Amino acid sequence: METIKQQIVRQKLTIIKQLISKDKNGDKFILVNRIKNRNFMLEYGLLTNDIKNIILNLEVNDYYAGPEEDDAGLEGEIWIFTPIFQNVKLYIKLRLANNTLLVCISIHEYGNYI
Repeated sequence: METIKQQIVRQKLTIIKQLISKDKNGDKFILVNRIKNRNFMLEYGLLTNDIKNIILNLEVNDYYAGPEEDDAGLEGEIWIFTPIFQNVKLYIKLRLANNTLLVCISIHEYGNYI
């Protein structure tokens, strides 16, 4: 039986995945253009659609932390996940704003930049 926390994470993952699936040219999903994100994508030869697929494959057991307030003071909840991708543990930091916009703030190998 799932804990209440696991149920909450599952509900948020459903919203996250719906936003990515409905995204058309950045109206529901934004990947922040940061050096660490670009370096990760270059190292693994990934495009934005590949990042979307990684997020679409997140599961409850990939949950690491959240919801938290955004350090930058922006609207929304911060959720952190640490899935395994190509035998490497990742760090994915997402901001979910009003359940209408998903921003991928960080995606890179776990331990890098933390």
